[in-house]
Amino acid sequence: MHNTSTTDECRVVDMEAITFHDCRAANPTGQYFTMNECSAGQVINIQSAVLGYSGKYNPNTHPPRCPWLNCTVSTDEPARLCNGRRSCSISQQILIYPKGSALCSQQKDGNFIRITFTCVTGMISPSLLYFIAHYSA
Repeated sequence: MHNTSTTDECRVVDMEAITFHDCRAANPTGQYFTMNECSAGQVINIQSAVLGYSGKYNPNTHPPRCPWLNCTVSTDEPARLCNGRRSCSISQQILIYPKGSALCSQQKDGNFIRITFTCVTGMISPSLLYFIAHYSA
């Protein structure tokens, strides 16, 4: 299902949501989560993003596995970094929590990220991205 709206600024086609789910590398320093699923002429529009911990996480497989989740925490950092861009890389350090805090009661650091987004076409303004992310059906 596609929803299309037209304004003086842009034409937006809202596509089906894409879920990006990826596990942290055993050593996240210098590693990135990279989203590049949008086609030419389209940009990322983040619907939601969570950092999480999976008790089934196995960093020794290639790629690392984290099939189940035990807890998640919402984050707006991917939206700040990626909205309006065709592709985006997020440092895996996002999952390492500072001393004295914890991702959740089960675990201090996270081991996966899950982002739900759409690819939209047209020239996108930040206010329109905010409206789409918070008020679209």
